[in-house]
Amino acid sequence: MELTLGITEARSRLGEIVDKARYLGETVVLMKSGKPAAAIVPYALLEQWRREREKLFAVVDEVQEHNADMKMNEDELMDFIVEVIHEIRSQA
Repeated sequence: MELTLGITEARSRLGEIVDKARYLGETVVLMKSGKPAAAIVPYALLEQWRREREKLFAVVDEVQEHNADMKMNEDELMDFIVEVIHEIRSQA
């Protein structure tokens, strides 16, 4: 479940919000001037994102090493990276 709160309300309910993220696994989106500004997420989710990011950068580094002599523009490289990500996720 995702909860959306303004910054002022979130400030007054911070303890409750942290408990919702920590114990219930909820994500809370903090709004400022009617727009999403930040989010409070369960720590386990943050750790998962960090691990996935590390894997992604490892793939990017590997692609760059193996294709150092290949000339790709940024769009072609991003398309290739997205393909690799989808392939990795389908194998998981």
